[in-house]
Amino acid sequence: MIRIRVVLMHVCLAGLGLLAGCVNQAKEVAKYREVVQTPGQVVPSIRPGQPLSLEDALLLANEYNERINLQGEAYLQSLIARDRAAATFLPTISLAPSYLRQDLPSSSGSVSAAGASGGAAAGAFSAQKERTDVILGGGWNAFNGPVALANYQAAGKTIAQRRALLLDAQAAVLIDVAHTFYQALRAEQSVEVLRNAENTQRTNVSQQQARLKSGLGKPLDVEQARAQLSATRVSLLNAQNDVVNARVTLSFLVGVDVSGNPLRDDAQVPEAMAPLEELQQIAQRSRQDLAAARAGVVAARYQVNAAIGQYFPSVTFNFNYYLSRESIPTESEWNALLSANLPIFTGGAIYANVRNAWSLFRQAKLLESQARRQVIQEVATAYENLRVSRERLQQLGEGVRYAKGAYTLAKGFYEAGLKEGTYLNLLIATDQLLSAQLQLASERYNQKVFYLNLLRAMGTLSTRLPGEAAPSTRPTTAPAPEIGLKPTTRPVAQP
Repeated sequence: MIRIRVVLMHVCLAGLGLLAGCVNQAKEVAKYREVVQTPGQVVPSIRPGQPLSLEDALLLANEYNERINLQGEAYLQSLIARDRAAATFLPTISLAPSYLRQDLPSSSGSVSAAGASGGAAAGAFSAQKERTDVILGGGWNAFNGPVALANYQAAGKTIAQRRALLLDAQAAVLIDVAHTFYQALRAEQSVEVLRNAENTQRTNVSQQQARLKSGLGKPLDVEQARAQLSATRVSLLNAQNDVVNARVTLSFLVGVDVSGNPLRDDAQVPEAMAPLEELQQIAQRSRQDLAAARAGVVAARYQVNAAIGQYFPSVTFNFNYYLSRESIPTESEWNALLSANLPIFTGGAIYANVRNAWSLFRQAKLLESQARRQVIQEVATAYENLRVSRERLQQLGEGVRYAKGAYTLAKGFYEAGLKEGTYLNLLIATDQLLSAQLQLASERYNQKVFYLNLLRAMGTLSTRLPGEAAPSTRPTTAPAPEIGLKPTTRPVAQP
């Protein structure tokens, strides 16, 4: 009857163990998805042929890009590591059943010579012994110096570091999507300009051929017109290839096939810009890679404490209770053991661990210093690029107007048959106008890319369009204006 109860208890404990091993996968994933998603955020459903805005592309990438989720798993693993570190403060309980079966020598203690050559020899070892013990054991690290506490504190800072790295990975993916989005738009705009130029130049070739037949033109003019048309067609092919490549890359980044969706550009670059020093201060508060580096310094310092703690003594307590016992002494139902360990000589192993921990700490401080200076440099570079792009865009606009005027004059002089109206001058004016139009179309998108680069350098880039408030689950202590217009907040890792 006792054995039946013991077996039933074993079955119940095994069932509890199986239940404890079940993990809610969706809940685990939600722990890091809630970091990169705004409450109530809806992922757009893009149908074939539906216009795709930059905000839709950012939301799709935030949902489906594996790079974000990979970093999210690293963040989840840091949460698990902290739970594992906390488990060292708690006792452990285990069930350890054992069954022993062995052959024992007979009570005669020897084997006769006659028996050694016959069946009597086998009978001398025919006695058998078996026993079953069921032990409910427990253990507890009663004292482990500062090692366990330091490991737990380091795990907490590692969580902050991994969370910041998750948000930084999100920002890196978003800026890649924005670059590719405008690369596709830039290429499509170039295709449109080049197609218009091709149509104009095709007409021009026909006109030159007609002039040649009527005796008013020259063979050189026809060949030059054909050469210009051929060069434009090559540029058109290159631009069309750029469109396809950019579309393929954009589909890869957002995780959805958007190769056939027209792109809609709704982003606006604000006119005003805050001073550079103010933007750099915002970046030092909001940049997630810098926050990760700062958390890494604190975590490394706790690891130094853990390494030093190995010099301290440790105390463990173990307790065993026999639910069922057949081993000698059968009357004993429990035993306990209190043990202590004080390292006296470890061959320099602990000292080497301490030296290594200090080295890692110094390394973490250098990385934090490097990250801080890099943030300042990146903001300054992005700020200057945006500033120069504004001036370049103004000059390119004027250049297009002047190029149009030059083309109109060259065409009029040529058609009027004036001395300065050579066909070569008309070709030069045509090329200048086409080049100016292409540069202007490209710079309009370059300016938006430079603006988004500045937001990325400041740490305020989000899944929202520029100019709108960034999503926030935990606002910073001070509002972080994007470019000095609208205040916005950005989730950052807690120090």
